[in-house]
Amino acid sequence: MIKITFKLKSPSTPYTLISLSRRALIHNFQEFQKLSPAIAPVLKSNAYGHGLIDIAKLLSKEKIPFFIIDSYEEAIALRQNKITNPILVIGYIQAETVNKSTQKNISFAVTSLDMLYEWQSRISKKTNVHIKIDTGMNRQGISLSQISQSIELIKKSPTLKLEGLYSHFSDAGNTDSTYTNIQIEAWNSAVDIFKTNFTNIRYFHVSNSAGHGYNEKISANVTRPGMGLYGFAGNGKVDSLVHLKPVLELTTVISGLKNIEPNSKVGYSGTYISDSAKKIAIIPVGYDTGVDRRLSNKGVVKIGNNFAKIIGLVSMNTTIIDVTEIKDVKLGSPVTVISSDARDQNSIMNIARECGTIPDDIATNINPFLSRIIKD
Repeated sequence: MIKITFKLKSPSTPYTLISLSRRALIHNFQEFQKLSPAIAPVLKSNAYGHGLIDIAKLLSKEKIPFFIIDSYEEAIALRQNKITNPILVIGYIQAETVNKSTQKNISFAVTSLDMLYEWQSRISKKTNVHIKIDTGMNRQGISLSQISQSIELIKKSPTLKLEGLYSHFSDAGNTDSTYTNIQIEAWNSAVDIFKTNFTNIRYFHVSNSAGHGYNEKISANVTRPGMGLYGFAGNGKVDSLVHLKPVLELTTVISGLKNIEPNSKVGYSGTYISDSAKKIAIIPVGYDTGVDRRLSNKGVVKIGNNFAKIIGLVSMNTTIIDVTEIKDVKLGSPVTVISSDARDQNSIMNIARECGTIPDDIATNINPFLSRIIKD
């Protein structure tokens, strides 16, 4: 039996921790509920860095058809923590894993015709599956030209039960809806074919967070918000339909202070050189914690109502900040590394912009072993 835990018991009070807002999470969930008949929360990648178990527990009492995760290991972690909601595993799973599984209420995604051929011949027990259709992302899924073969295989299988059909949008966040409309047309066509051949498919789902802006055009009865649940902007049409609130905040404390002279090099490789006398502070977090290395010499953290610039290269476990202009900074002063205020320079969205990436990239790189608390 695989045992996974994301929490460690310690005799000391953690000085670096993640705060999760229950109120913000439920607010975001309810915002998407206004646009969808049913919400299947995406909890893959440690719930986008927020904490798989904590987020699942907060949402487990909501009316949901199933949780979506990426791996069987995540499924085991949920079950070991007494989360009994139905689960859909959308990552690659070997047939042997399915045959050996003793867990209840878990469905699995089949993401290619080759995989369907293998499962049709090797899955030895009744198994609920969701077939993925490639509507134009060209990453995973059964192509439209392979639908007839897939239907024949499913009908012949004594063990595979087609519980769901799904796809994924590649460009729904774009204000230009041309390609998304092409995908919707392909999806609706596939749904019609499968409904003609199977009268008992329970779930049809395609919309990610940004895709909720197209729901009225889509033949589906479930949606799959991922980053939107955690308060990251969905982009595209959905922005005008939902008001989202960041769920996560990362805080730490000042662990060291020192004064440096003009012309002093700071950090690895001396990438920062002081242009005057400075007061600098050390915070005990780095790229191992979730402070992106691309923030070196340009990112900020928040102390009270003030922002302190990151100077020098972000280290693995430490980051140096300039506190010259901030009063009353002392050892142990609280520091907000990632802010839950979307307007702040160090919110996940603004950090992502500063780093030239997407918020998912920033959030999923937060250390899963950090202590997490629910703050409201």
